[in-house]
Formats: sequence, structure tokens, C-alpha cells
Amino acid sequence: MQKRYNILFLFVCLFFVFEAKSQYTMSSPYSRYGIGTTDVAKNQYISSMGSVSQALRKNNLVNFQNPASYTAVDTQSFVFDIGFSMMWKNLSSQELHSSSFLSSLTNIAMAFPLSKSLKVAVGLTPLSDVSYSASDTLISGADINDADYIPTYSESFDASGGLDKLTFGLAYQPLFNAFLSRFSIGFNLSYVFGNLYYSSLVDFAGAQGYLNGRAERNYNVSAFDFDLGLQYIQPLKNGDNLTLGLTLGLPSTYSADEEYFRYTFINSGSAATMQDTVEYGNSSTDIDMPLSIAGGISYERHNKFFIGADVAYTKWSDFSFVQNFTELKDNLKLSFGTEFIPNIYGSYLQKISYRLGMNYDNGYIYLNQKRLSKMGVSCGLSIPIKKLGTNINLSFECGKMGTTDNDLMRENYYSLGLSITAKDRWFVKRKYR
Repeated sequence: MQKRYNILFLFVCLFFVFEAKSQYTMSSPYSRYGIGTTDVAKNQYISSMGSVSQALRKNNLVNFQNPASYTAVDTQSFVFDIGFSMMWKNLSSQELHSSSFLSSLTNIAMAFPLSKSLKVAVGLTPLSDVSYSASDTLISGADINDADYIPTYSESFDASGGLDKLTFGLAYQPLFNAFLSRFSIGFNLSYVFGNLYYSSLVDFAGAQGYLNGRAERNYNVSAFDFDLGLQYIQPLKNGDNLTLGLTLGLPSTYSADEEYFRYTFINSGSAATMQDTVEYGNSSTDIDMPLSIAGGISYERHNKFFIGADVAYTKWSDFSFVQNFTELKDNLKLSFGTEFIPNIYGSYLQKISYRLGMNYDNGYIYLNQKRLSKMGVSCGLSIPIKKLGTNINLSFECGKMGTTDNDLMRENYYSLGLSITAKDRWFVKRKYR
């Protein structure tokens, strides 16, 4: 009966996936750079511990950040996880203030064994989000009779879209040897797909002799990505585990089909009427993604506490895309997180897992002689639902990115996340029929 409830629960979650996926409403001016905002795949368990993941191994967690972790899944278990988040952002400069909201699906994942040594993970996660709108009015200070006269006009820039990853992961742990069984290796093969749309507009507001213009570029991305993971688990004499983790994200090229369209238009009341097509066509282009490497260490007492730290490096200076608008810098991210369970055999409240974390990113976007660094703190908990073999994970994170110096904007963000993890024994041979 319990298995039937878990199957029903799984399909109910899947029913809401596409609805949740469509709820992007946030605008971030910094999503204009690179392939957009890349810190959008938020497993709530990991997020509540400051994004610590490299040396994290749990039998009820699908950790895509290090594919070697899949071997922690029980031999007779099936793990399913789905996560959602809500985020509020306050954008501010020295003169302007605005706010935005996002609700979205953050991950859907499952993991199961092929054998005692070989485990599989499959899932869908967002890779990036692009969403911004900006405008400016340039007021003419010249006399209309001057040869270089240009009337007052407005410029606006808009973008939308994002990329997603459909991931297949495989991990192997050699259990035939006591020493080699301390190692786990894995890989992720991901299909990257999505759409990136950019447009710019110049509006002369009806000035005589000047035509309004609009340019649109749309990129349909379809490509594959590959990364490797390794973990080493050192059992200690007191029964605790010391774990080291390492991942390598190989450089890759995303192929994109580009559609471009430039035309002139006139304003008729509140509507715009296209006049002439200036340029239209299709072409192919590439997005060159950089090398990334991450490592971590953790110390764990089973069903009692976990403490871990990560460091990650991405060579963003090798990134290349025709729509990139600024120089990108190699960046470094530091993460720290901990989890504590008061008493796994105690009262219900004592069985709840409590988590804290923090992270710092020195930033890869470089504007007006400033790096846009980012820092955040997080907390969360896991509430067990014993009869269904399910955990409800809650996370809260707040932080800031950027600065108001040098005519830049600062983003203050607040994120509330929910994920539901179902773990069930699906691979048990019945002794009686």
C-alpha cells in the first residue's frame, strides 16, 4: 500500500511540472551577460547548506553537482525528488529602485540502482534564465538647424528565455575490494536545450524625417554537455566518515540556430505598425562554454551531523558568444554548510534535520571597473513523513549581488524553497507469493 501512495505522489508531482516551469516573471539586468543568470538550479537540500555538494553523499538525495554521489543510493531503493522556489529581488542604484518576483520549478530528479555497484540518475534542471527590460531617453541639446542634429529619442532593450538540462548520470563504486570500495566515480551526460531572445528598439517619437527601428535576434540552442565526478570516502575508527569530492566540467560548444530580423515601424496611437524589413535571415553560431572544476571536503556522523566546505573555479574568460556584452572574468566560489539531527530515535521534532550555510562568489561579470561579487546565507530543515518514506525539505536564502558604486545596480534577493523527496524500496524480491 505504501508503494502505491508513493507512485501516486510521483505522478501528481509530474502533473504540475509544466505549470510550475512557466512561472518566470523576474527581471535581472545582469542576466544580459553570458548565457544569463546561471545560479538557478536549486536543490533545496543543497541550497539550505550554502550550496555545499562536492563531498555530499546521501541515500535519499539526487546530487547532480557531483555524479559520483549517486552510489550512495540504497541498492533496493528508488529516489524521486522535485523542487520549487519563490524568489524576491530588490534592485537599487543611487537613483532608482525596483522589485521583481519569481516562482519556478528548480529540479526534478530520480535515482535508482542497476546493481550493487552501479547507480543511475536522471533529471531535468534549469541551466540559465534570461529576463530583463531596460530603457533610456536621450534628450537632444542641439539646434534643429545644426548639421549633426538628432532629435530626442528613446532606446529600449529586452531579453527573455533560458536554457535547460536533461541529465543522465551514471556512477560506479568497486565493492569487490575493501580499499577500492572507498572510491566512487561518475559522469553526467546532459542534453542542453532552450531559447535566448534579444531585442533592441529606437523610437524617435514621431520626429519628422526619422524612422523608428527594431532589431530582434533569437537563438535556438541544442547541444550536449559532459562532466566527471570523483569521491573518496575514508571511514574513521569512531564510525564517522571523512569524504573528499572533485568534479570536472569539460569545455563544450553549444550549437545555436540564429534568426535575425530588423525592420522600421511607425507608431499609430498605442500600436506599432511595421513599415519595411531591413534585414531578415537565418544562420548558425556557437556558444563556447568554459572549463569548470570544483572540490570539497566533508565530515559526517551518520544520522547525527554533517559539515562540509567547497571551492569552485570557472574559467569564464574563455566564454564566447556573439550576444555577450562585456568582458567576463574567471571566478571563484566558496561554500560552507552544516546539518544537525538532534536524535534520530527521539521525538518527532528531534528527528527533523536542521541546516545552515553560507557562500561567497567573487563574480565573473566585470562592469565599469568593478567585479559584481555575490554573497549569501541560508538555512533550512527536512521534515520526515515516515509512513510515506518521504521528506519535505524547506530552505531560505538571502544575499546580495553587485554594488551601487560606479553607476551600477545592487540586487538584494530572498528565496524560499520547497522540495519533496520520496524514497521507497522498489527492488525487493518477495519470498512468498
